[in-house]
Amino acid sequence: MAGPTGRARLGTAAAAFTSNARNPELRRAQLSFLGAWTAEWAFTVGLGIVAYRDGGAAAVGVVGLLRMVPAALLAPLLAPVADRGRRERVLVLVSVLRGMATGAAAVVVGADGPTTVVYVLAVLSTMAATLFRPAHSALLPSLCGSGHELASANVVRGLLDSLATLVGPLLAAVLLASAGVTGVFAVAAAASFWSALLLLRLRYDAPPRPSSPGEAQLVRAAVEGLRAVGLDRDLAVIMLLAAAQSWTRGALTVLTVVSRSTSSAPGTQGWGCSPRRSAWAPCSARSPPRCSPTPGGWGRGSPSASPSTACR
Repeated sequence: MAGPTGRARLGTAAAAFTSNARNPELRRAQLSFLGAWTAEWAFTVGLGIVAYRDGGAAAVGVVGLLRMVPAALLAPLLAPVADRGRRERVLVLVSVLRGMATGAAAVVVGADGPTTVVYVLAVLSTMAATLFRPAHSALLPSLCGSGHELASANVVRGLLDSLATLVGPLLAAVLLASAGVTGVFAVAAAASFWSALLLLRLRYDAPPRPSSPGEAQLVRAAVEGLRAVGLDRDLAVIMLLAAAQSWTRGALTVLTVVSRSTSSAPGTQGWGCSPRRSAWAPCSARSPPRCSPTPGGWGRGSPSASPSTACR
């Protein structure tokens, strides 16, 4: 039974991809999602390495928290505003802002700038990214001509979401070995701009939008939304599960960085991004981890290695 079931699922996935590929507008929207989320995961890996070099595992966790808290607080207020405009314009704006913030982070890291600036840019990028997924979800029905096509679009986006979760960190690992954290950030910025470019020529019949709400209306809508969640037990459970998933994903990010940095052979320093107070001393105090392979490990080499060869 497992064989026929597996083949049936593969057939369903293939049919969903075929349906999306035949619709040029839907195809561009789906590729835009893949580019945006691949960029997000690659950037998250690079940022984790910068944070770990700067302050160890605690810094990785704190930076992740600083990224999520402002985004979580502003999401209920920003979502109604985004809902009043054309979806693709919101997505283009979000992707451009993320690309600019990530590209600026690449410049700061490449110039050995202060890591605080990198963290601020990461927070701004995450705040903008908060609007991408809901705006993309709202866009998909307008691009589909039937219920079957919409169901296929949701299947494809779920698969692309999982693919980006795999491809983003894998891409970051390849870039770390060849171009360092600067390269990771630069490619993530390029992917964000590519995501915006795909949506510039999107053509569809946009449904009418309500007028833009005032500030008081935004706060009232956010409060009503929270009250609705509190009154609906099933909805509250779903929200708690989503929160637990986010917490688990953040914890896994920290664990991955710390595990890789401590699991290398004796005499090496894993990623080459150990906290500055310990093995990073031979390098510049603000030198970001370029993480290029050396005989001693990922970008670190022996303790006597010079900064030019061990840190870049």
